[in-house]
Amino acid sequence: MQAELKIPEDLWPRRRDWGGEIVSLYIKEGSEIKIGDVIAEVEIEKAILKILSQYNGKVIKVLVKEGDKILPGSVIALIEV
Repeated sequence: MQAELKIPEDLWPRRRDWGGEIVSLYIKEGSEIKIGDVIAEVEIEKAILKILSQYNGKVIKVLVKEGDKILPGSVIALIEV
């Protein structure tokens, strides 16, 4: 089964229309990940937030790169769970 790794919307401060930026990406295609692994760091309004995996699985496709602009709910990667 395939699942999406997303930027959690509940981590976003106050306004949902504020954009963020991927500052670090810790996964690549073929990586094995577990629930709770840090998969990325995102900067939102001068705060750096760690994005954790919500699944155990293997990364199939990474959809972002460092420097990309993102919004709440943006999909970071597709994984096989």
